[in-house]
Amino acid sequence: MDNAVTMPGSDLTTIFNQLSLIGARPGEGVTRLAASAEDGAARAVFAAWMAQGGARIVQDAVGNQFACFDSAGEGSPWIFAGSHLDTQPRGGRFDGTLGVLAAGCAALDLDSEIKNGRARPTHNLAVVNWTNEEGARYQPSLTGSSVFSGALPFGDALALRDGTGISLGDALAAIGVDGGTGRIPPRPEAYVELHVEQGRTLAEAGRRIGVIEGTWAARKMMVTWIGRAAHTGPTPMADRRDALLAAAQGIAAFEAVIAANHPHLHRSAARLVVEPNSPNVVVERATVWFELRGLDVAELDRAGEAALVAFRAAASGTGTRLEIAADALRPPANMDSQLMAIVDETARSCGFEPLAMRSVAGHDAVALQNSGIPSALIFIPSVDGIAHHPDEFTHPEDVQAGHTVLAAVLRRLVQGGFHAG
Repeated sequence: MDNAVTMPGSDLTTIFNQLSLIGARPGEGVTRLAASAEDGAARAVFAAWMAQGGARIVQDAVGNQFACFDSAGEGSPWIFAGSHLDTQPRGGRFDGTLGVLAAGCAALDLDSEIKNGRARPTHNLAVVNWTNEEGARYQPSLTGSSVFSGALPFGDALALRDGTGISLGDALAAIGVDGGTGRIPPRPEAYVELHVEQGRTLAEAGRRIGVIEGTWAARKMMVTWIGRAAHTGPTPMADRRDALLAAAQGIAAFEAVIAANHPHLHRSAARLVVEPNSPNVVVERATVWFELRGLDVAELDRAGEAALVAFRAAASGTGTRLEIAADALRPPANMDSQLMAIVDETARSCGFEPLAMRSVAGHDAVALQNSGIPSALIFIPSVDGIAHHPDEFTHPEDVQAGHTVLAAVLRRLVQGGFHAG
């Protein structure tokens, strides 16, 4: 986009609709995978919009973007707010994007208040677009926020490869992210993220604002069955070592054992890659991404071990070899209690009765909170709980409610309404 194009200021609806066009296809939602050309275009719009509003735009070497409002002066502590602009394939418009743009609008309005003498800042404010939150193209998810918080080494992040072998570092360089630019803000005193719920809890409770107490844990496994390629025609059945058959049995066994013994856990087998992927060749390698989510880490451990037993049985029964390429636990997060109280009080002062709840999904706020950065996560309703789908939707009045509460929270924090303890 030409940076000279007039931007919509703090009009959230206009900037949201404008950015939602990037990567959109009729009937297919929005596809802006991390470090893709579409992601690059969205980053450019965000940077131009914020710069036109007076922000100092910088990025770190993993591509995290910071729109900095240095109103309190050099040496003052920082408050961060934001989310992510990358999406799932054929995803919805609201997931992540709304959090970045609502924070941007709130920052522009607050900056105007400060310049007009109606607010007195003690903290600087940065609006952040975190790299590869979704984990659709590169795994693990929450990449940018994990690098910033120190949980993921920078070099390991840039070395991540997508399904075609392109590294994250090379993909970022292709869209103009090749090293850090400018003075990156230090670790903030607090981080606030607005996000659509992606579930039905708020709608069923008749509430517009959710205050997140904490998140579920997640165990994620990348499992490969290795067989032997062969002709699908003449190869005798007894001689076949079919990795796809093993994966199919493994998926079915996983579903059965978890449903029978751990019915409260959320489970999925959501991605399958087969090689060589020809209709005339018995599959030699089949890789499946499995996931378990729940509140109790000990139960996740037991369920994961039961799943591994089922995977080994599938390998044994098909004459294939099992390889566990990854098996990682993301621990549950308990969000900062002081920030939670501030969000709760602020929501009530804005006329909303908030609902204390837990998030099943992970978010950048989780990565920061788990690294010791006090973080708050604010939810607004999702119609029918639909997420990662073109039909994802949040009503305008709920968007406005979230924007109002976020802006009020940031106004309080920037004026010294929080002291990390």
